[in-house]
Amino acid sequence: MPRVHRLPLPTPFPVGPVNAYLLVGDPLTVVDPGPVYAPAREALVKGLGRLGFRPRDLERIFLTHPHVDHYGLAGELAAESGAEVAAAAVAAARLGAAGVRGLEGEREAIEELLARSGAPEGFSTALFESWSGADVFAVPVKADLCLAEGDVIEGGGVTWRVLHTPGHSPASLCFLDEAGGRLLSGDTLLPHISSNALVDFRRAEDGRPTLVRERSLEALIASLRRLADLELREVLPGHGEPFGGHRSVVDERLRHHERRKETVAEVLRGRGPCPAFQVALALFPEQGDPMGRFLALSEVLGHLDLLEADGVVRRHADGGVDLYSLA
Repeated sequence: MPRVHRLPLPTPFPVGPVNAYLLVGDPLTVVDPGPVYAPAREALVKGLGRLGFRPRDLERIFLTHPHVDHYGLAGELAAESGAEVAAAAVAAARLGAAGVRGLEGEREAIEELLARSGAPEGFSTALFESWSGADVFAVPVKADLCLAEGDVIEGGGVTWRVLHTPGHSPASLCFLDEAGGRLLSGDTLLPHISSNALVDFRRAEDGRPTLVRERSLEALIASLRRLADLELREVLPGHGEPFGGHRSVVDERLRHHERRKETVAEVLRGRGPCPAFQVALALFPEQGDPMGRFLALSEVLGHLDLLEADGVVRRHADGGVDLYSLA
């Protein structure tokens, strides 16, 4: 019997089903057990049952990153089974908060970012109300095993090497089976879509309490290039079917970001100096709800970062709003 079994789980989110993986062997391990959502739990229990197991049999839980569609059920499963939870050390704050946002001071940082991006009055309130609604899809969970780059961990009778692959989340991990040429990629590399490099924050390195926005897309691109250097037979993604030929997928993602940079520059060429939120609305007019517009803003800010680093775009502050224009 193969040691790795994909268990697609329904979610209530636009992204659709999320993949849990059961790693059969010592220790019996589940990867990304999905959200607190009755259809997801039912599908997980049925999937385990088809393979001859129950939730109480689990011994270890791998989490690729702290987004509720991936980790939400981990706390319930750990309490039921006593399984150890393994996640990135930098994910601990979010996992313990069991919410979409978990860093102290992050709400204020996001509100300031939205204001500087030219978001309309009241947008941040609507966004946080949307996020609060998503909190029901996760329960708090403690990371028993805090993982970092280069660690090795056993799961399903296989030794997995931990790769820290930030970008989609600062706490994103991939798990590499070097002997078998398999990669549990979470949302870092997906077969059918380009992962959003979400706006995120970290503590200032000088020890101040302020939060600094991550340059998420730059990090994601670096992570993708790193994955392209691996010798892989199969990628086991967080969404979609397992796939081979990962280098061609990475190449397409990199080309996508080059094309998107050109599109963002073209918007600026037609409009002159404008804030990032206005660029996001121009590129993604179909996004009408707060979360959709925040995802659009994340996408645009990432590409503006790249264009600014390339010297194609310059940014200047005007009355507390950052305006972008072609250099």
